[in-house]
Amino acid sequence: MSAARDPGLRILLVSYFFPPTRDTGAQRPAALAKYLARLGHRVTVLTTEAFGDGDGGHGGAEGLEGVNAIRARDLQSLRARLSGHERIDSLFDSDTYSGRPHPLSYAVVPEPLRVAWAPFARRAALAAHRREPFDVVLSTSPPESTHLIGRALRRRGVPWVADIRDAWTFEPLRPRFPLTLQRRADERMERRVLGGADEVICVSEPAAADLRERAIADPAVIANAWDPDDDPGDGDREAAAGLLDPERTSLVYTGRFGSYGRDPAPFVAALRKLAAERPEQAARLEVAIAGPLKTEERELFSARLDPIEVSLLGSLERGTSLALQREADALLLLAQPTRSQLVNFKLFEYLAAERPILALCAGTEAGRILSEADAGPVVSAAEPAAIESALKALIDGGLTPPPAGLTRRHRYPDTAQEVANVLSGAAAGRVDDR
Repeated sequence: MSAARDPGLRILLVSYFFPPTRDTGAQRPAALAKYLARLGHRVTVLTTEAFGDGDGGHGGAEGLEGVNAIRARDLQSLRARLSGHERIDSLFDSDTYSGRPHPLSYAVVPEPLRVAWAPFARRAALAAHRREPFDVVLSTSPPESTHLIGRALRRRGVPWVADIRDAWTFEPLRPRFPLTLQRRADERMERRVLGGADEVICVSEPAAADLRERAIADPAVIANAWDPDDDPGDGDREAAAGLLDPERTSLVYTGRFGSYGRDPAPFVAALRKLAAERPEQAARLEVAIAGPLKTEERELFSARLDPIEVSLLGSLERGTSLALQREADALLLLAQPTRSQLVNFKLFEYLAAERPILALCAGTEAGRILSEADAGPVVSAAEPAAIESALKALIDGGLTPPPAGLTRRHRYPDTAQEVANVLSGAAAGRVDDR
């Protein structure tokens, strides 16, 4: 890895999601923290106490040498304890989940953690800055309240970079506010907060283009990536062995569907059509889902799709899931064009697995990346007829792995260097009054 342009920056990374939580929202912040530290920067992560300490209670980040973690108080912890759990994520450690938003999601602008966590995080950030001043702060969302901490430090003269993993009001994952007054307040807050950052980073071009078109910011686009440290080991491969039927063509999906823009219903409709019209081909296919399912998703995949074999493997350890990807004949990527900004984190896992990808993601950022790299056919996840044709091609051996160069272009050591360049530029600039 190349040396940092301005080595030794003291960086505060504000991220609600961070290890030990296994939520995919923690993967980009954790990788950035690790590789920024390896570049020679001094990284402190401000996160929540709700996921636990990660190192037996010392406040550090397990497996992230050289990274200090401050875990701010969070009222979500009280919610977990009232439900008989030690950590908030253990509430969701199940093979079935509801996906229903918290009732406060319809009341608090921009989202409930503005009340439950952000005030405590802000206090912790300012105290840490008084003890040993930061050179630059990087806040990453969702949740959007992380940027309120970045804004508070900027008012104290600290250059601030806002990192947008999912856009704020453009194609939002958050539920729609019921009142026009709330929606307008949300839009005003987005403009005021993100417009006050020294630099903005987006993981996808559609989200960046939206901010440019509304004259809020001119973001750099730095996509998610693959962490080479996550390559599965021998134990992971042993755990994944035997989970797939060697007599069938295996199509594997890992992780959750469970959010706006990843509806598996058209995919299941295509499976049903294939089973009815091409039973001989269908009998050669296994669809394996490794991850938790909503009740309605479980019912969808549990319906009769004979002669297709459907394997619901439940939640697996992350290493086992990654090893399973490498055992598959092909990997399923699903992203509906209703969320054009979607560039699933699993895309980069899949690229690292070097297996053919059944890319049901036309009209999205993920589809653009694969199409521009000539990585095989990309079809719409909303069109059962097109999906059925792609399934036939898969069964007949018509899909090939993406080009190896595409995998090499999306690795977190390089991504962290790009982010470091933005941080260094912000730190070198003058903080004015906005």
